[in-house]
Amino acid sequence: MAQFHYVFLFKLSLIIMILLRTCVNGKRFGTTKLGSKFTFVPTNFDVENAKNKEYEVYNYTQTLDHFNFKSESYTTFQQRYVLNRKYWGGTAKSFPIFVYTGEESSIMGDVEYSGFEMTLASQFKGLLVYIEHRYYGTSMPFGSYEEAYKNANTLGFFTSEQALADYAQITLHVKSNLSAEDCPVIAIGGSYGGSKSSFIH
Repeated sequence: MAQFHYVFLFKLSLIIMILLRTCVNGKRFGTTKLGSKFTFVPTNFDVENAKNKEYEVYNYTQTLDHFNFKSESYTTFQQRYVLNRKYWGGTAKSFPIFVYTGEESSIMGDVEYSGFEMTLASQFKGLLVYIEHRYYGTSMPFGSYEEAYKNANTLGFFTSEQALADYAQITLHVKSNLSAEDCPVIAIGGSYGGSKSSFIH
C-alpha cells in the first residue's frame, strides 16, 4: 500500500510540473535543446508587417567576450532586443522593468505569443524588454549557425555566463536611454530562459 502511495505522489508531481511549465512558458510542450537549429518563429520573421505593433525592435552592439582582454574579445555583433511600452507608467513613480531573458529560439516568438509577461506589465504598469539569446534568431556573431558551430573558438563564447552578461549590458543600456535608472528590474523567462532569470536574481 505504501508503495502505491509513493508512485501516485510521483506521478502527481510530474503532472503538476508539466502544467506549471506550460503555464509559465506559454508555449506548447515541444522544447528545444541548447544548440538546436529549431526556432519557434523563423529567424526571417517579418517585423515590419507584423499584425500587432505594440513593440519596437532594436539592435544593440554587443561585446563578444565579457570576461577576457584578448584582441578577439573586443569583437562585436548586433544583438536584438524588443521594447513594449504599452502599459508602462514611466519613470516618475519608478514603475518596474520586466526583462524577458530569451532562450534557444528567435525572440520574436516570445514577443508575438506572450501572455504571462503582458499580464505582469498590465498589472504593475511595467515596461517589457525581451532580449534575444546570442547565437539565436538574428543575434549571430559569426553570420550563420553552421559557421558558429564548426569553429571551436566560436563555441567558446556560446555560454550561459556570456548570455547573462549580454542581458545585463542591454538592461543597463535601456535604463540609461530611458532615464529609468531608479526603476526596479525583474527578470522573467521560461525553461532555459527562466533558469537564467533566476541566476540574475
